[in-house]
Amino acid sequence: MFKGGIMQLVERTIIKKNHPNYKSLDALAFLSKNLYNMANYIVRQEFINKGNYLDYNKVQKLLQSGIDYQAIPAKVSRAGFDYFR
Repeated sequence: MFKGGIMQLVERTIIKKNHPNYKSLDALAFLSKNLYNMANYIVRQEFINKGNYLDYNKVQKLLQSGIDYQAIPAKVSRAGFDYFR
C-alpha cells in the first residue's frame, strides 16, 4: 500500500475461532470498531454542519463517558483515535 508516496507496512494476525482468547479478542475488536466509527461520525458531522475539524483531544473528551470507551483498556481506546491526530 502506498500512502502519499511512502510505503506503509502492515501486519495482519489471524486468530482462529478455536483459539482460547478468540472470544475476548473478538469482543475488544468489536468495541474498538464501534468507538472508531462513533469518533469518525462526530468529526464528520461537526465538519459538515459547522465547518470545524475536531482534533484528537476534543474527540477523546466527548467520548470518554461512553460505554464503549470505558469497556476497553485505555491503551486500546487511545489507539482507536490515532487516525484523528
